[in-house]
Amino acid sequence: MTKHDQQISQTLKKVADEQSIPSFEIPAAYASRTSSKSGTRFPVFLLFPATVIIALFLVSTLGTMVSPGISAYMKSLFTEKGVDEGLQQAAKKGFAQAAGTYATDQGITLEVMEVMADSVRISIVYRLVDQAGNVLSPDQLESYDVEITDLNGETVQNSYSLDSKYEKDYGYLIINNRIETNDKMLILRLETRQIGKTKGNWLVSTPFDITKSIASSTTIPLDHTYITPQGLQIKLTGITHSVTATRLDYDTTWTEEAFKKLEQVGEKFAEKFERTSTVRYRPFDHHLAFRVEREKDGSVVGEVESLSRGGHGKELGHSSRQAVYKPFIPEEKYYLVLDSITKAEPFELSISFDPKQVNKIPVKATKDDNLFQVSAYGTGKRDGTEVTIDAYVQEMIPHIDSRLLLLTDDKGRTYRFNGSSFDYFETDEKGRKHMQAILRVDGLIDPIPSKLTLNFYGIPKRYTNLDWRVPLPTSLLEQKAKAENKK
Repeated sequence: MTKHDQQISQTLKKVADEQSIPSFEIPAAYASRTSSKSGTRFPVFLLFPATVIIALFLVSTLGTMVSPGISAYMKSLFTEKGVDEGLQQAAKKGFAQAAGTYATDQGITLEVMEVMADSVRISIVYRLVDQAGNVLSPDQLESYDVEITDLNGETVQNSYSLDSKYEKDYGYLIINNRIETNDKMLILRLETRQIGKTKGNWLVSTPFDITKSIASSTTIPLDHTYITPQGLQIKLTGITHSVTATRLDYDTTWTEEAFKKLEQVGEKFAEKFERTSTVRYRPFDHHLAFRVEREKDGSVVGEVESLSRGGHGKELGHSSRQAVYKPFIPEEKYYLVLDSITKAEPFELSISFDPKQVNKIPVKATKDDNLFQVSAYGTGKRDGTEVTIDAYVQEMIPHIDSRLLLLTDDKGRTYRFNGSSFDYFETDEKGRKHMQAILRVDGLIDPIPSKLTLNFYGIPKRYTNLDWRVPLPTSLLEQKAKAENKK
């Protein structure tokens, strides 16, 4: 045995002595489901006890990162500066788990290196390697699907939002989740059909254990309700403090009176746009701007960094939502402060212009002391038609929603916008915000009409006439630990 082999053996012995991790097997039903995917390889070592997994991982990838059992010996990739403070702190406390699972197709390997999982979010570190062993840029993983299942392959994730970060040769996927299961051993399935410009089929199934992190998390029920003057009821339902972050759960529901008014607005929008999907439901959509203040010794010392927001609709006008923040500091006071609510409102305005002359002679129109000017018309970078608007608007109008606008030509043909981009400038002499919106139409309008009309049917409006500030509790675990220490 070489000196190198002796070092590996000694490390494995220390891990085996320190860890009492039970072995487990993937149920046959799930194993067959995974192996049916062409072009992927589910690592055989996942069927062996955890100590064997660590052994094979060390032998095959010695020098890369390993999980809680060996965190004292090797540094986790979650301690890199590219990830947020919550993940870094949790990794230093030994909550990172080694993975080493991978799938290879078309000469490219997608490998999941590490997993960090708790009751608020699941994060993975991955890398891309070609058949020559060269590490590819992690941003080549652009399109992918993520699913969290139990060992039987049943989906256990209620809702999630994804965030991606890159640090040197490694990519980080952060899944903000609401897992609804009592199981502690779960599977993360990462699937993609394209890496860079190469098409193929990659499916990586990675088991992870949330026993330790769940024991270090606490959920506190909340029952704070507020109804905005616009008729939106906001109800805080709970706050979860985990090892990596703090999640605030809340529901939003329109009151019966507000709901009826929004239904009427939605029907009018649908008539104008001759469709019943996005535009009809748009009035029920809204954006809440709120923040979490941190206090110390009775003074506000700052705001807690927001990591993400997400949610899902339970039914029309009723949503279950979540906001994820950096971990709260025990013994300090936190407050949720609601600043504004933004929602779509009817707003009718038409601006007719000559597309061949508007670049030289802009056309203006005003409504409610807001000025809109069509200042450019032409072909965009994506070979589509673009209409540029310079708007000077009051503070309550944060932007222009292209989904609530239509373009019509002199022959009555209608063109819908499929997106927009914005620039913001200094306020004008009347204190109005100056924004420039470039509205995009799919394809070229050919031949160019002699006249086009830009029709506004709605616009987002922000309301700040709100008064809601409520306290948020910190983790109960620290309080219990201190109480026990006093005893």
